[in-house]
Amino acid sequence: MTCLVSCPSGLLVIGHLLALSSVNTQSEIWTNEVSDVQYGRLGSNVTLVCGAALDRTSVKWRLNRSSMLPWQHRVTSDGQLVLLQADRTAEGNYSCHDDRGRLIRTTRLRLGHPPGLLNVSCRVSNHSLVLCSWVESVKTLLPAQYHTSYRGNKSQVRMCVVSSPPQKQCTITDPTMWQHYHNINITETNPLGSQTTILMVKFHELLQPDPPEAVTAVGMVGYPMRLQVYWTNPASWLHDAVPFPLRFQLRYRPVGSSIWSNVESKSSPLLITDALAGHAHQLQVRAQDDINPDSQWSDWSPLLQACPWSGSTAEPTEETFPVDYNDTDADASTANTKSESSEDDGGSLLILLALFAVIILVLVSSLSVLMWVRQRRRDNVTKQELTSMVKMKSMPI
Repeated sequence: MTCLVSCPSGLLVIGHLLALSSVNTQSEIWTNEVSDVQYGRLGSNVTLVCGAALDRTSVKWRLNRSSMLPWQHRVTSDGQLVLLQADRTAEGNYSCHDDRGRLIRTTRLRLGHPPGLLNVSCRVSNHSLVLCSWVESVKTLLPAQYHTSYRGNKSQVRMCVVSSPPQKQCTITDPTMWQHYHNINITETNPLGSQTTILMVKFHELLQPDPPEAVTAVGMVGYPMRLQVYWTNPASWLHDAVPFPLRFQLRYRPVGSSIWSNVESKSSPLLITDALAGHAHQLQVRAQDDINPDSQWSDWSPLLQACPWSGSTAEPTEETFPVDYNDTDADASTANTKSESSEDDGGSLLILLALFAVIILVLVSSLSVLMWVRQRRRDNVTKQELTSMVKMKSMPI
């Protein structure tokens, strides 16, 4: 037999069932002598005892002060009331009376089922706290008690502290996170029996931070394609005695687009340099433990909408974008960005001027060579003409 481990959206699937103890079913009836409450199993024959009666003729039974019993029943020779295959309509306050109508005993009857297996899920939001909760696979309809414990593969048994009713969860503080696996043992007990569920879990794989908080985005004056995004670590992550670094992933897209752009960072803030000018953008941030590669990404932060700077938009102020960050650092970052941009523009201009000068020099040199070649040709033609004239004059007439 296996145990189904449920995983709602705010929780994680935590492992598989190792073993199940057999159901320790008590007798169909369990009586609390102090409160005089009697428990029975639904669908079974339930027997109520009058106590001092000697024979059936001297006993009269009533349900909720009525002499009419609405359920199939019989009265034994010693005055006991047997309810046949009782269902929920048989619940109530029973009283037995003698032949003179005097009250002998009252009993409150409650019906239900023995415990079944538990659907268990655990949440590990930081390195020092594990929260496990469970849901009954069988609605017992009866009061129950839970005993929980856990044990690492290389450690002793420790208790998982159960919360006060009606919450069904327990808390593990300072778990041995880096042990390969842990066994979690949860036993449910009610008046009709008990059931134990044993699970094997790996805390380091279940580790999932809460989403980053205080996510905001600010347009940068003069840069219509830039957005500066800020956030803070989740408050639950700060509960660790030793701080563990997080890494973050930011996704963003223009409003109306179905395609996300993604970028990662190890700290806040993060600068978007390719925003679509003049369009509002949707942004979300999530986090993961930077040390543990087996950990899980957090859920995405709530969807945020922000616009880059445009010429008709005033410079954003702290009141417009309330965020917990260092203004001096942000201003210095903006100034550095502008300075780097100016330096880049100046360097590009010098390169263009140098290229232009080289082109001019090549053109001038080419023209000089061409003119020199043409002049040489002319000189050669003139020399040939003079030689021919001298030869002609020297010939006899």
